[in-house]
Amino acid sequence: MNPCRVAADRERTPAARPALRLGATLACLLCALPPPAARAADTPPGVAPAAGLTPERTGYAVDQPEMLLRQRLFGRAHGLSLLAAACLDLPAYATAVRDAYATWHAQQSKTIEIIVQDLAVHYFGARANEAQWFDLSRAMNLPDSIQPALGEVGLHAACASLPEAIPRQRYALDKLLAGSADVDPAPADTGAVTPAPTSRKPAE
Repeated sequence: MNPCRVAADRERTPAARPALRLGATLACLLCALPPPAARAADTPPGVAPAAGLTPERTGYAVDQPEMLLRQRLFGRAHGLSLLAAACLDLPAYATAVRDAYATWHAQQSKTIEIIVQDLAVHYFGARANEAQWFDLSRAMNLPDSIQPALGEVGLHAACASLPEAIPRQRYALDKLLAGSADVDPAPADTGAVTPAPTSRKPAE
């Protein structure tokens, strides 16, 4: 199934909100991004200019387990999209990463929409329908670049392992959200690097 066609169909549905449209089109953007020279290397797919939204709360809801789980899974998806976008600049890995990401997104898109909906309401209340992916990542203090999260792991090494890591439990958002898998997999199943939040303060 063509992820770009799926994304286009979703954008035409009346129920599609900006945040959901962005989540649904990440895979499409990875397929259709222009050559590296035509874009900023550290700009994640789908990032829009600041929407001017001020969140009603920020940080992590450490006292709300269900919301905290959604925040952690969003961070995982955000990190995956940043890394996949960065890998497109490396011709040796671009095709394999793009295909693996598109397959993963086709499987996880409904779960991503649920997570985005819930987080938009949590952070923006009555203005949830206006919230973009960008707004949610900023409310959670997530980085806009994968580089800080890589640490001693080089980008080439991370990109080489990404196609194998994407299908693992770490990114099975549907199972993790349903509680049928452990959100903190064993060390042997660490997979690709995910950006850590810059703040762990409770949601205000």
